[in-house]
This record gives sequence, structure tokens and C-alpha cells, in this order.
Amino acid sequence: MGPRNALAASNEESTLKLTPEICITGDENQACEIRIELQWRLAKNELVCILSDNNAYPKWCSESPEQHEITMNVSTLSDIHFVLVSKETNQTLAGAKLKITSTSQPQVRRRYRNPWSLF
Repeated sequence: MGPRNALAASNEESTLKLTPEICITGDENQACEIRIELQWRLAKNELVCILSDNNAYPKWCSESPEQHEITMNVSTLSDIHFVLVSKETNQTLAGAKLKITSTSQPQVRRRYRNPWSLF
């Protein structure tokens, strides 16, 4: 019948919510240690897995379609990107990012001019 069916499949999007989204450390060389909560809402109830781009946090998969959140302790020096995928099809459903910010500014950013001068 045409492209209408593709649009009718689902107008509700799956979402992945991360709380909190930002972790502030005192020093850029200091690991951020934080307890985070990942909550997801799905277009259709299904088993999901959560992957991250940090090897310290391997793939986690839900055992029940009724589960919609997990809590984990994280210790990291860099941002972590979490991706929610369908356990059945491995299709990406949603993503969320934990941003790490340090209160100390690196020295390099303060140097606006070259330290040498020809004149």
C-alpha cells in the first residue's frame, strides 16, 4: 500500500535517561566516582541490553521486559557513552552520555599568544 505503513509502525520513540548526566571532579587527572541510574522507556516492551564505550563496563542485558532501570557505580576519567539496544535484534534504540568535567582548567587554555615575540 505504500510508505504509510512504515510511518505507522511506531510514533513513540524509545528513550534512555541518565541521572545524573554530569560528574564534576576537582582535577582532570582525578577519576570521577559516581552512582548513576539509567532509565529507559521503550516503544514496545522487549528485552534490552546496555553497552558502553568503556571496557570497564561490559554489556548488561535485562532478564525481564518489565525492568526499566539499572543503577551502577562508575569510576572513570573520561566521558562514557551508553547505548540501549534490543536484545533480540541488536538494533540501537537510544543513547545517553555521562560527561566528566573538572573544576580545574588546564594550563594550556590560558595561553592565548605565543610565548615568544619578534618585536
